[in-house]
Amino acid sequence: MQLGRVPQHDISLGAHQRVDGQKFKLTARLFELPAEYDYWQATYDAEHDQWGHMRFVLTVPKKIAVTVDFARAIVVGAALDQVKSCLNTATDNGRDMAPCFALDGWVLI
Repeated sequence: MQLGRVPQHDISLGAHQRVDGQKFKLTARLFELPAEYDYWQATYDAEHDQWGHMRFVLTVPKKIAVTVDFARAIVVGAALDQVKSCLNTATDNGRDMAPCFALDGWVLI
């Protein structure tokens, strides 16, 4: 499956500023995978003026988000909160690459 061939939803998420003043511009892209796939896929891009781009991948099982609207709610809600949490410890060398497994089933890497 090539993600470029499925419907995509670009989502502007504003900026995230840490307590130390470091600021990231956040965007996401949600991919509408066909019915034969049992998950939704989304990517996040956190752009820092000096550090460049830090990217994240989110997988949301269709079992917990039966429509693309429910998947979008996770992208802009709980998963975004986790992205921001990861950015709070990022440095100019990058971020921690450990996966985050949510109790309701989605995974952020």
